[in-house]
Amino acid sequence: MCESSEKRLLKIYFMASNKKVASLIEKQRIISKEIDDLQKKCNHFQKTLKSTHERVDSTTFVIRWVCNECGKIVGIPNNDELNKYLNGR
Repeated sequence: MCESSEKRLLKIYFMASNKKVASLIEKQRIISKEIDDLQKKCNHFQKTLKSTHERVDSTTFVIRWVCNECGKIVGIPNNDELNKYLNGR
């Protein structure tokens, strides 16, 4: 195989990879919007204190009130609630 054919095949491969990535990013955007819409409609009647990521891309965990139905963070615990959670009461 000549060098130009190899370059052409690599270019085709990378173009296909880029299209796949773009397709996955678009699917992720659509799913995120659907989750947001469901969370906006939720009444958040039942909530639980949970350890959760501070942000989506974060490795830091925080304690937050999370809706049992939709998984949305719905509040920050006060000091008493936080101490009870941390002490297992």
